[in-house]
Amino acid sequence: CSQVGCPASIPGACVVELRMAYMMLPEFSDVCTLGVVIATVTSVLLAALVTRNKASKRPWEGSTGQAYVDRDFVTHADLVDPEIRGNHLAFNAHLHARFAGQRFLPVRGEDGCFIAFAHAICKDAMNDGSTFSSNPFPDGRLVALNTMSKADHSRVLRYVHSHYTQLGVANLEDRIRAVIERCTDELEDGSGGDVVTWAKRVHMASTLARLGVDWDPTCNTGGPASWNRVDEVIALNDAMVALVAPLGGVGKQYSTLPHGQFLRVLLGLIRSLPPTLLMFLRLGFSCAWEIIRPDVTVLWPPRQPRMGLWWHPELLPLVPRYFLALHKLLTHQSAAEGPLEGIRKGVESGDLKLAEALTLLVQLMVNMTSANALANLVYRLGSEKAAAEEVAADPDRLAAAFVQEVLRLDA
Repeated sequence: CSQVGCPASIPGACVVELRMAYMMLPEFSDVCTLGVVIATVTSVLLAALVTRNKASKRPWEGSTGQAYVDRDFVTHADLVDPEIRGNHLAFNAHLHARFAGQRFLPVRGEDGCFIAFAHAICKDAMNDGSTFSSNPFPDGRLVALNTMSKADHSRVLRYVHSHYTQLGVANLEDRIRAVIERCTDELEDGSGGDVVTWAKRVHMASTLARLGVDWDPTCNTGGPASWNRVDEVIALNDAMVALVAPLGGVGKQYSTLPHGQFLRVLLGLIRSLPPTLLMFLRLGFSCAWEIIRPDVTVLWPPRQPRMGLWWHPELLPLVPRYFLALHKLLTHQSAAEGPLEGIRKGVESGDLKLAEALTLLVQLMVNMTSANALANLVYRLGSEKAAAEEVAADPDRLAAAFVQEVLRLDA
């Protein structure tokens, strides 16, 4: 598979560094007043941001009028075209044939974005910490475990690593198998929603089990557990992914924002103020600020990487709600097994910052990759009839190979 990414630093890339003078905000005794000021300043900056990016649109950012098979270059528009993404195998085959022998192919219309043609090239970049960075932000802000410095990564990883080894996950096989069987039975009888719901529930119920969380503590009658808690976490997780993505990957550009979108963003910010203020009160100012970073996320956003909050501002109030729920999980949930107890002790000892612990929990719950892979398996079973029939006839011999091939093609 061709892999598309936006490393922070690639030799030969056109790097544009924007430096902006930060305003020193005065101290306000009234937090609500501060919120109103931030919202007002934000509305002006949002309008300027949209105008600036629409004015700076380059000719090749839109359609070139040529099919990609007739060109010797790839554009950003190709990578976000729904039709091309829907037939990505043909697109990948074209790339390998047309650009055979190349290590990297620059993407027109997206500075610093390259297509790599081999897994080994990607591994070389990942292992070269002096040239490349997995953190898409130049200021190195807290994002996730895999974007930390090597020292911080090693320090935080030891709290969860043993629980996610092959042996650690194998200990949950019976519980995961029971979840899969229940989800599949409900999918078949029509009570469990569609395949996407099935995939997300399988993933999230397994994730909560790995954390050591009883995802339905009210179920003590012997009957089937309710999906309420799992579905709530899925909804919060989906909102977080939608607001953050693509974050260093390939997505829509600011020039595609509709007119008046900054007003919708402003409305989303205003609606998110009450839960955000509650988040600051419960988590502490320093922790909440390090997680949200409103100064560079909203007030002075960089041109790259882009985040989905500009397209989905209605989801903004769910961000503080999610972190408040995770904080309650971390501080009040009893967990005899799994990494949750160890993370809690790490925070209490001071070896882990609370912000690191909460963002780590978010990453452990992210369901986009796993749920999509499960949905892809079902899609291929439905669309590749010959292969599906062979697997059904001899699942013990062919099921693992089928899974590996789907992951190779679609993941």
